[in-house]
Amino acid sequence: MRNTRMMYMRPGNLFKEFVIEGNKQVVTGTGRVANVHSGDGTRMLKGCLAAASDEDRENHNQKDHIVTHTIVQAGSPKAKRGDKLTLGERVFYIIDVDDISSLGISTVYYAEERKDLK
Repeated sequence: MRNTRMMYMRPGNLFKEFVIEGNKQVVTGTGRVANVHSGDGTRMLKGCLAAASDEDRENHNQKDHIVTHTIVQAGSPKAKRGDKLTLGERVFYIIDVDDISSLGISTVYYAEERKDLK
């Protein structure tokens, strides 16, 4: 039996391993609240990265964040809103998570590619 999941994939859209870094809020020495992303590289998700459509941008943008990419993962969500995903040198900030049909079949992450986060 052939695996039909890969049938319509372009060579650049193959599944990739993303490192998940959780979001934690800390209070700095000046009393301001700052978000700190931390992870030891053990939490991973395997997903397919694609550019966001105009419809995705309209429905999932937030005040300070613009959806630039979507990441599709098989199974229930492993990351949550506010987490940081790292793919090599590229960094993605998760803006919204959509557990399609709430059955754990697949998950869509709406993300913004960030150049200022490392």
